[in-house]
Amino acid sequence: MSANFAVATLNTGLVGGNMGLSFRHCFAIVAVVNIFTCLLPAWTATFGLTGPRMTTFSRYSFGYWKNIFAVVFSMVSTTGWNAINSISGASCLYAIPPLVVWCIAAGTGAKHFSGDAIKSPTEANGAAAAFSFIAFIFSFAVSSINCAANYNVKMPVNTPRWKIFIATYVGICIPTILVQTLGAAMFSGTETNALWKAAYKDAGVGGPLKVSLLPARNNIPHNYSFAIHAQNFVPWALDTLQTFLSIIGFWTIMHLIIIIEEHIIFRRSRWQNYDWDAWSDYDLLRFGWGAIAAFAFGFLGAALGMKVAWYTAPIASLVGKKGGNVGHDLTALFCGAAFPVFHSLEKRHTGK
Repeated sequence: MSANFAVATLNTGLVGGNMGLSFRHCFAIVAVVNIFTCLLPAWTATFGLTGPRMTTFSRYSFGYWKNIFAVVFSMVSTTGWNAINSISGASCLYAIPPLVVWCIAAGTGAKHFSGDAIKSPTEANGAAAAFSFIAFIFSFAVSSINCAANYNVKMPVNTPRWKIFIATYVGICIPTILVQTLGAAMFSGTETNALWKAAYKDAGVGGPLKVSLLPARNNIPHNYSFAIHAQNFVPWALDTLQTFLSIIGFWTIMHLIIIIEEHIIFRRSRWQNYDWDAWSDYDLLRFGWGAIAAFAFGFLGAALGMKVAWYTAPIASLVGKKGGNVGHDLTALFCGAAFPVFHSLEKRHTGK
């Protein structure tokens, strides 16, 4: 739970306002998308009881050697999140739990929050902004899929799966909704308060966050204030975060689709249909050509529908004047359609 009380979660919620969406629309998207999306990492968290960690478990779909792709992407995403969450003087953050910080920021800054400060665009432009923000929030929540199971591999195998599911769901969903909503509210404050607006222009999300904490400055260690405004949230950081989350979202969707279809279609949703002794034997595992083909088709869908700071895909450009991010939808569609076909062909020709 504490991992999702991070500053990156706050910054994710702030993006909706930056896209031109009102606080009410941002809150609706944050709540609805997280309520449904967090079901996915909660489900994959139950995979930990089988023993292998998630990137090892995916060998049953990708094969021994092809699974290197999954490992590399997982390592890149982990490194990227470390970079986003890293701040100067991070060690002093342990003095104050993040939840306390967000409560102080919400309490002292609430008078500047406004649900009407930003008017959402309408028609096609409104749909484009909503699609892009939905994709952004989805990417953040779904990124836990690659690691949720890893924390449960040492649990007794007779642990009820529903308990793991509920604990994981609550731990991801509740803090994510709360902090992202605070981020959206803080952006609305930049439209009603000139000081907040100037602070945001100068330092990104770290600016208004610092200003909102000023009334409590006598209660917060100076080193903590330094850690807040020393974060690397300069204006271009939003573009960087949007691009990174989109790419991680595409990869995670493909990983998830392949795991789901493998488990439901080819393993009949039965754990006994897995050979748990084969996880490290490349002769017993499949070659993984079906998964790689689905991977390629998934990236094709992303290339046709994505919208990031430096690239607007052909299909994305058709949604509104600025374009809307539909890359995640096309990634899921292309990958989901390709994997059963190519895996069946692989099984027919290789017997695995």
